[in-house]
Amino acid sequence: MFYSRTLAVSLFILFLAVPVQATYLDDVGYTALVAELGTGVPTGAGISMSQVEAASSENYSPDTAASAFWGKTFTLMSGASGVSSHATTVGTYLYGNSGMAKGVTAIKNWEANDWVSSGFLKTGTNSSPALETQRVQNNSWVGSFGNDDTDQDAVRRFDFTINRDNYVAVVGLNNGSNTTVPNLLAANYNAITVGVSSGIHSRGTTLIDTKGRVKPDIVAPAAYTSYATPIVGAAAAILLQKADSSSIYTNARNSESIKAILMAGATKEEFATWDRTQTRPLDDIYGAGELNVYNSYHILAAGEQNASTSSDAHTTGWDFDACSSSQNKYYFIDVGAGTSLTDVSIILTWNRVITDGIQGGNWGSPQASLADLDLYLYSAEGYSVRINMDRSISDYDNVEHIYQPNLSAGRYAIVVTSSSATSTDFSLAWRSTVEIIPEPATLLLIVGVGGVLLLKGRRRLV
Repeated sequence: MFYSRTLAVSLFILFLAVPVQATYLDDVGYTALVAELGTGVPTGAGISMSQVEAASSENYSPDTAASAFWGKTFTLMSGASGVSSHATTVGTYLYGNSGMAKGVTAIKNWEANDWVSSGFLKTGTNSSPALETQRVQNNSWVGSFGNDDTDQDAVRRFDFTINRDNYVAVVGLNNGSNTTVPNLLAANYNAITVGVSSGIHSRGTTLIDTKGRVKPDIVAPAAYTSYATPIVGAAAAILLQKADSSSIYTNARNSESIKAILMAGATKEEFATWDRTQTRPLDDIYGAGELNVYNSYHILAAGEQNASTSSDAHTTGWDFDACSSSQNKYYFIDVGAGTSLTDVSIILTWNRVITDGIQGGNWGSPQASLADLDLYLYSAEGYSVRINMDRSISDYDNVEHIYQPNLSAGRYAIVVTSSSATSTDFSLAWRSTVEIIPEPATLLLIVGVGGVLLLKGRRRLV
């Protein structure tokens, strides 16, 4: 049994009403996106959401009468509820009228104990999880059944629904840098696990269902992880609306694509200690970096770039494809003479597959299967790869990440490989900034006391 008292103790905050800080809109690039797109900026219009909340004094609903929620429709999925201040603040970030996803109007609200048990996941039963009909699901809570096997059952059911129902799920870490990665729900594979930009969140790696995987996937600027999580959820809604706007973005509607695009858009310059290794794709505190919806929007808008050995991809873009051991996927990029690429960020992600382990009409004992995909960056000549420059080859994560601060003029190839004979769907997203390096004739000649100095300038292509 999942005890509500245990869950309440495990909440991110003690249900204190914390004012929403509008400055986060600047920090995550939303203000810049509005300045560029004006009234054309996506608002999440047409995107539906689920909000799962741990109950406070048996209440799990936001204040539906608040002005932040005027024009919105709420469906209480776990029975009658009074107002939860925590749910109200989370909702303000997630779909509130002053936030990024102000255009979201249809919200389903769940109480976490009900959601994880008989209401949705049906943990510990022989029943299949319920269908998720909403496009974005927010989980700003942590908890545990007190048993690793039961927690694993819940996490696998969660991943199963994401893969089956193709929705974007965001979940938070616990608060406090002295806390460990919680089993529920941060140990997932297919959702997006969120921390805070301050780094004051759970440290270490996953403790169940393959130990040692790095979390979070991404961070956002908020006082608590409860509020960083819906900021990422709101960004997902913006991208989904853009993906719905044209058939050319159809494949961006996949949950893997939104995850890859959000993570590839994340910035690192806020974190002096950010790093990764070839076998650890993400920073062990800041993940892929801080959410930047401006960057992610432009990755999506650049369009899907198909793998090819006869044509070039753009220097920013994304793709949804499939890969097996019999066919690598190549994305050739040309960096023209007199230019360079800076802040080259490449993310590869794919879903873990969960299947039913019980026969005879019952559903239960979910079995997990994870393909092993790897990501490489090569120098290239024409459409042939040459020297391997970087790689991301984790044995147990379902995300790979390459980051290069600078690539000089030349040709390069992003390569996706698989060790599995079975074809695996994946999403790849990448971004970079093109820098123009002045021609030698534009160098400034300065005569000084000690002799002649040549000052070489550069400017950014916008």
